[in-house]
Amino acid sequence: MTSQPAERILVVGDPVVALDEQTLIPDGAVIVEGSTIVAVGPREQLAARGPFDRVIGSRDHLVMPGFINCHYHSELAAGPGLYQLIFERANVHIHSSYGPMDTEDLATVLRWGLVQAIKGGQTGAVDMFYGRPAMPDFGAEVALSVYDEIGFRVAFGLVSRDQNTYVHEPDEAFLARLPADLATRVRQSPMGYAWPVDDVMASYDRLVRRWDGRGDRIRVLLAPDWTPACSDELYRRCRAAADHYGTGITSHVLETRSEALWNVRTHGRPALERLADLGVLGPDLVCAHFVWVTDDELRIFADSGAVASNNPGSNLRLSSGICRARDILASGGRLAFGTDGISFTDREDFFAELRLATMLARDPRVFDEIRLDSAGVLRAAGENGSRALRMEGKVGRLAPGTFADLLVVDTRRMLFPPGRYDSTPVLDVLVDRASAADIDTVLIHGKVVMAGGRVTVVDEDALADRLAEVGERRLYRPTADERRWAALGAEVEPYVLDFYRPWYETRHEPASVYNARRL
Repeated sequence: MTSQPAERILVVGDPVVALDEQTLIPDGAVIVEGSTIVAVGPREQLAARGPFDRVIGSRDHLVMPGFINCHYHSELAAGPGLYQLIFERANVHIHSSYGPMDTEDLATVLRWGLVQAIKGGQTGAVDMFYGRPAMPDFGAEVALSVYDEIGFRVAFGLVSRDQNTYVHEPDEAFLARLPADLATRVRQSPMGYAWPVDDVMASYDRLVRRWDGRGDRIRVLLAPDWTPACSDELYRRCRAAADHYGTGITSHVLETRSEALWNVRTHGRPALERLADLGVLGPDLVCAHFVWVTDDELRIFADSGAVASNNPGSNLRLSSGICRARDILASGGRLAFGTDGISFTDREDFFAELRLATMLARDPRVFDEIRLDSAGVLRAAGENGSRALRMEGKVGRLAPGTFADLLVVDTRRMLFPPGRYDSTPVLDVLVDRASAADIDTVLIHGKVVMAGGRVTVVDEDALADRLAEVGERRLYRPTADERRWAALGAEVEPYVLDFYRPWYETRHEPASVYNARRL
């Protein structure tokens, strides 16, 4: 049987944002054959290498690499809206967030999330997936099948955790703080969302054998949840498994102030030192949020080659703080960006997320520093995003031999009125003014997944109708048990606040100050 020749596509834009040896190519073009970019250069030269099966873009468009979301929770597509509780406080509520769902409901939620991600300019993600304990392999097979169906690129991690289920101390110690009746009811509830580690690791073993490397788009990671919830033994076990399979690790690291204090008080050293001593910190680790890193830890981090995912919208929503983006870059550390599945705009618009990150780095205490270098930020997002995906050098830039993950962005609104931005670097305009609404076309692995602003791999309207049905009938209609568990979280919360209050009274030297109480 004779295979069909790969489709040849000419993608044109003024400019092409290659982020390769040449950052910008005015009036440029990209030739795509199958899944791969085969040429990048001046439009006139590349157009002469036709014929092409189709031509995409124009001189009113800009072509750039697709964004890589380095910290994403696909399940959060079920609940866009008012996320507002810092992780420690939300911990006793997460188990009661939604009503029941079956595997098809889960697939519907995940499809919807990936449609929004594509429309927001994302072509890949590092997904920390908590899963549903009643489903085989916690629903991970369902999730990976949806990624495969949509054609999205993913590094997929099934979350594990094995200690400190309720707060940052052993479970029985915290339960002893509660009235006896309340402690009994907590023990009998699903509060804490910690699945048996042996079961999670067995699922990982099956998933990595079945899915890792699928279609050159899917990697399977280890995802120890975050530093207070994971024992040294669990981190070592994840490191051994990642080394055995050659995959990677992602974890919430230094997301909150109390997390940073817990590592020092419990282990006698900061979180980054602990992870380094355990052998976890390395080039295949993604540290999600990474807000509360100290100067000493920054040096350890930069030397390690690990990637920090700055999730600015989520960090603000959850009162986690402001990631030290400028300091990470200045230290030589690898900085990338993510949405946490709860983006600043609630629309997964990666332009807005990147803009927020860069503007939060404008420190009013430093008079001679204004904006981060736009080309440097975009390069960091691409290069470090490719490492986070465990696809180093294969995505995040437009160059021969890389996979064709790219955006075609209409520049007419961004550059209006004519002449206003002629003397402004185009990448500054892109970072400051572009939005998801400007994205016309998205390619992932050489396949057009969005054209004319509409996702092509699913029927968006039918999917929206299906999600509305799932929400109306089940997802947002909690059972009596789930209502009881939600009320239980509200009963426990005051004890959680009492536990953490001394941690937040501990004095520290802030890295960012944005206003003054007194002068």
